[in-house]
Amino acid sequence: METPFQNLLYDRPELYEALYPEENEETPEMCRRVFRDYLAQPPRSILDIACGTGRDIRRLRRDCTDCTGVDLLPALIDYARSQAPEVSFHFGDMRTFRLDRTFDVVLCFGSAILYALSNEDLNQTFATFAAHSHPGSLLILDCRNGAALLGDGFRARMEGEIRVGDFTAHWIAEQSLNRRKQRLIRKRTWQFSTGGSAEDFCEYRLLFPLELERLIRSAGFRILGFFDNMKLRESDFSGPTVYLIAQRMAEGEAA
Repeated sequence: METPFQNLLYDRPELYEALYPEENEETPEMCRRVFRDYLAQPPRSILDIACGTGRDIRRLRRDCTDCTGVDLLPALIDYARSQAPEVSFHFGDMRTFRLDRTFDVVLCFGSAILYALSNEDLNQTFATFAAHSHPGSLLILDCRNGAALLGDGFRARMEGEIRVGDFTAHWIAEQSLNRRKQRLIRKRTWQFSTGGSAEDFCEYRLLFPLELERLIRSAGFRILGFFDNMKLRESDFSGPTVYLIAQRMAEGEAA
């Protein structure tokens, strides 16, 4: 697989949580709503694939004691372990890792599946979801909405600032589209209050609703809900992020 990213936030996990704060636990709260709506009983086990800093899974551990996180990047796993030693964290590539067990819920957030740039990478990633699911397991994932990015949702330039203690960093991000390859390319420059700087490069596969439906069904899941907002309300699919809820089917069961 190509290396589609170089990201300061992956080397400095504390900055990731500062840039993307969730003071009200928006993602875990959405998960809890899904559990109530689509499961007959609370989950007994949860797997978070591409768990990053482990923030979501460590918060969901209040709801389920058997929680596991997997990520490709050592700095993120080390940070996650330091924040939640009671959660089981593992290094692993989302295309190929196998824990030799299944879970009641499998999560994949932060648009992590968009790092699977090729069709083969995507198929392998969805095979990993299936390998860790049993009939009735829920799969909950999010990703940037490719359909919205081709319209008014595309922003060529963004900028902002983060503060962590005495540290301050200003960033400018420039984005472009490779429509032929269905890719979003983002370059971000950081300027630090200490005088230093850094540059990021991230490349994402753009996925569209019907592609996601095909991938889900091919992996043996049925779609329970498909939304463009964290409130899980029906809309015109113009939101920047899509949220998909699916359930693993038994062998031979029709979608």
